[in-house]
Amino acid sequence: MEYIEGFANNKGVNIYYIDNGVKDSKKTPLLICPGLSECAKDYIKLINKITDRRCVALSFRGRGISDSPNTGYALENHIEDIKVVIKQLDLKEFCILGISRGVSYELGYSVLNPDTLKGIIISEYPPQHKEMSRGWAEESIEIYNCHCDSVSISDEVLKKIEEESEQVDFREDLKKITCPSLILKGKLENSLLSNEDIVDYINNLSSQSILIKRFDNVGHNIQSEEFEQLARSVEEFLISID
Repeated sequence: MEYIEGFANNKGVNIYYIDNGVKDSKKTPLLICPGLSECAKDYIKLINKITDRRCVALSFRGRGISDSPNTGYALENHIEDIKVVIKQLDLKEFCILGISRGVSYELGYSVLNPDTLKGIIISEYPPQHKEMSRGWAEESIEIYNCHCDSVSISDEVLKKIEEESEQVDFREDLKKITCPSLILKGKLENSLLSNEDIVDYINNLSSQSILIKRFDNVGHNIQSEEFEQLARSVEEFLISID
């Protein structure tokens, strides 16, 4: 399937996005917020699966071919990245999907703008924006160099994210989110979403419908290791909120 590429300008920082361009559908659009080291192009496969509705993925600052400013990697900067893409593409009453660290950016946007959402999908991350400890960037660089064929983030940007990160607990603010919610959790050891985190979501989200989908054969990387199940879960949820 063909898609449209573009940039939204966030105070001089160009934020790249991919848009499948399905503007004539009355079905709920989907906006994808990739994980820490991912970019929009990592979700072309998912975009190609979802052909009956608008589907957009963005590359946060410092990822893929989005601009990489010298500063500006705090939570609020990433929230603004989401907002400028939404504004440029005129997305309304959409579902937002956050993957891993993308969940913290997704939640940051969602608690400030709950009235824009018809649904929220949370994949493999607790209800917080984590402060990265000193040395986290160096450890991440080593892991990526040893175990990843390609990543969409530079060593320099990882260091800036570490420097500008701060701890934010979203649990109380989750009460502002009233739309239906889907939470995706891997069951193997390297999951980043604990059963206690699931309870925090259930106890604090104001959603009338909260669905939990567990993936038996994967830990954290649901999107890469269980893609078909992920795609099916996302599609079923979207249909349920249309």
